[in-house]
Amino acid sequence: MACMDDNLQIIKDFLDRHLDNPPERIQPENRLEEIGIDSLGMLELIFSMEEKYGIRLSGDLPTPRTVGDLLQIFEKFRQAAK
Repeated sequence: MACMDDNLQIIKDFLDRHLDNPPERIQPENRLEEIGIDSLGMLELIFSMEEKYGIRLSGDLPTPRTVGDLLQIFEKFRQAAK
């Protein structure tokens, strides 16, 4: 669970820096469009995760709709990078 929490914090920090979206308002059930993540923002966030874990995410990822979907994708690939 700690890794999921770390990933959630990365998402919160990203949103705070890039979208001025207060971290305390971001929860796994939030829909991405509701919190201001568009396709460019999604790419930037994915690049941040790749850099943090030293991994490359697959180009054929399912399209995440919520913060929780993103967390599941990031955790799956973080585990694969071990």
